[in-house]
Amino acid sequence: MRAFISPLRISFVGGGTDMPFYYKKKDGAVVSTSINKYTWVFVNQLKNDKLLLKYSKSELVKDKKEIKHRLIKEIIKKYKYKGLEISFFGDLPNRSGLASSSSFSVALIAALEKIKKNNINKEVIADKACNIEIVKLKDPIGKQDQYISSYGGLRHIIFKKNKVLVKNLNIKKNILKKFESSISLINTGHFRSARQILKKQSKKAKKNMYIYDQINSLVPKFLKSLKDGNLKLCGKILSKNWELKKSLDKNVYLNHFKKIEKQLDALSVYGYKLLGAGSGGYYCVISSNKTKKNLQKIFGNNFVSMNFEKLGVREVKINV
Repeated sequence: MRAFISPLRISFVGGGTDMPFYYKKKDGAVVSTSINKYTWVFVNQLKNDKLLLKYSKSELVKDKKEIKHRLIKEIIKKYKYKGLEISFFGDLPNRSGLASSSSFSVALIAALEKIKKNNINKEVIADKACNIEIVKLKDPIGKQDQYISSYGGLRHIIFKKNKVLVKNLNIKKNILKKFESSISLINTGHFRSARQILKKQSKKAKKNMYIYDQINSLVPKFLKSLKDGNLKLCGKILSKNWELKKSLDKNVYLNHFKKIEKQLDALSVYGYKLLGAGSGGYYCVISSNKTKKNLQKIFGNNFVSMNFEKLGVREVKINV
């Protein structure tokens, strides 16, 4: 049994400018980090020539064309195999705004590459995942999730018409540690399909281009505030990104979120935004450590503790 993991992510600012409708006209950018919550893929060689898939359902097929899971089917098309059992699970629920779908793609591609005895090339894997999800399956999504899950780390990612640049952030260690400890995730209790929400947003892209321009302009401001160690300003910029995101489509924000935001405002957190496409998932919150303890008390099981991670997609050793 071999195990592969790819991390989930938090996108702080710039989300949406990684969509084709934006970066094909002007450069987009995001600031994102991978976190120590993962999608796991387990691969086991079978003695027969069948393919056994285990996810939320189970499939046993002899021909790849019989696979029902659309993403697995598209990924596995180009790989030859002789009897494989492939199992999947995630540390956190999918449809949560943490890029579980793209993390899943990245982990599976890495596993199949290694079975072919290829090295795990993070750029190649991210590019393959983007090609499958955006080009082949025509999902209305961007490129940041595949790249941050593949590369790992806290990154400034720039999206050009025909190229993606993945940059490290030159931040002092003490500031980075303080920033990491300021982050909390709050589960809204609602989970949704990002595909449907993003389809609606894509249809309004031309009309909303000025909003995406404003979102894009927050990236250098966030980077400067972060490098300066000004976490309060980072929080304000995060909240500004959320306000702009809500203006893209009325379905991004649910009435249920009012109670959560009222609680966050009462605690005087530095800032917050809903992660992912909207309509559910997790809030990312920036606050002081003292406030973070209060967040944990108030939100209980809906409070998620996590850390940044640096390694991205990889094979890991497991004891069976």
